[in-house]
Amino acid sequence: MTIEPLLQEIERIYQEGRSGTEYDFNRDVVPFVERADQLIAQWQTNAQDSPYLRPSMVESAVDQLKQISVQAFQPKTSLKRFNETIKSVRYIDRLMNGEE
Repeated sequence: MTIEPLLQEIERIYQEGRSGTEYDFNRDVVPFVERADQLIAQWQTNAQDSPYLRPSMVESAVDQLKQISVQAFQPKTSLKRFNETIKSVRYIDRLMNGEE
C-alpha cells in the first residue's frame, strides 16, 4: 500500500487554498481529516511490517502525515516547510515499498 494518493490530495487542497479557495471547518476539514486518519492507520500497519523501515521512521511519517492533513487547509502554512514535509513522507513511503 502506498500513501501517494493521499499526499497528492493534500497537495491539491493546499494549492487550492493558496489560490484563494476557502474551506469550511465542518464541511471540508473534519471529513477529510477523519478519512485521512483511516488511511494513515492502514498505511502505518503496512509500514510497521516493512523490512526497510525502522519504527522511528514510521512514527515520524505518521506524525507528519497527520500534521499536513490539517495544515493543507491553512494556506498561510510555509510553502517550503509544507513541501519538505511532503518530500520526507514520500521518501519513507517509497522506502517502505522498496523503491529507494
